[in-house]
Amino acid sequence: MSGGCEWIPRSDAWRIAQRLRERRKALGWTLAELAARAGVAQSTLVRWERGRWPDTIAAAMVNALDAALQAPQGWLLSRDTEPLPDPGGNAGSAVVQEGLSDLQARIPPARCREIGPHARRLRKELGLSVAEVARACAVSNPTLLQWEQGTFPKALTAERLRAWERALLLAPDQLLAPPAAHPGLRDGRWRVVVEAETLETAIRRVAECLATRGRNLVRPEQPLDAQAVRNADLLAHRYGIGAHRWPLIDVALAYGITLSHAHQTIARMIVRAAQFKFDIAVLDAIVEVSAAGLSWTTAVANGRMGYLLGPSLSM
Repeated sequence: MSGGCEWIPRSDAWRIAQRLRERRKALGWTLAELAARAGVAQSTLVRWERGRWPDTIAAAMVNALDAALQAPQGWLLSRDTEPLPDPGGNAGSAVVQEGLSDLQARIPPARCREIGPHARRLRKELGLSVAEVARACAVSNPTLLQWEQGTFPKALTAERLRAWERALLLAPDQLLAPPAAHPGLRDGRWRVVVEAETLETAIRRVAECLATRGRNLVRPEQPLDAQAVRNADLLAHRYGIGAHRWPLIDVALAYGITLSHAHQTIARMIVRAAQFKFDIAVLDAIVEVSAAGLSWTTAVANGRMGYLLGPSLSM
């Protein structure tokens, strides 16, 4: 270590990325959850899990990652092949620290009364309705309203608490120690990390987010409804995505709407995009490759970046 930094050899970058990714998944955390715990931007974490590490990294950042991964100091960058102990279930870990041991453990009533008002505030900051959060928690609207008032007809378990946190786009335990402002917002906009291997896939995921007003983030396991699929298709085709490269008029007709209706739908989604801050690592990678080869011909650039663009896009 030199000057408070750790050196990362190029030959070790992919091994470290794989170790980071596998440990995160073993803990059962999303990229957003680990980023919140380690104090690092989600877009940075995406790049690191893909092996795109800098030549040096602050030792304090490495220590924070080790701690967030529940690993000994120095483990992430070490060549030690000894596996770490299975972390087991971590949902509701703050509850476990209070003496409760599993997902069915009950949250103390005094804590429940504190959680409700904080959850209501965070829901409103995201602009979500009671019905949307209730559906994501698999409870009725009246039940969620009672929860937000700190009243729980049935015991609030660690499992239910984690479902509530997921519905509010929070990391584990953030309702037990609620932040002053929602961590998923930046300057009043939803911060969305788009995980995609190609720009084509990234555009599609952005289109789906805009078509659902971000509601697909609350319930990622829920299939998009027919109208959201149509609107996502319209926006994606507006930017040239699609195996057949159909003109927009053909896409509109395939869905039984006029070209004018299609343009209006796309315009509304583009306006809606101002409500979001998209972090797209693959787009950053394209910018980096472009900046390194400004003298390339289009044909050469297309060949160099084909793996980043996807099969339906070209320079």
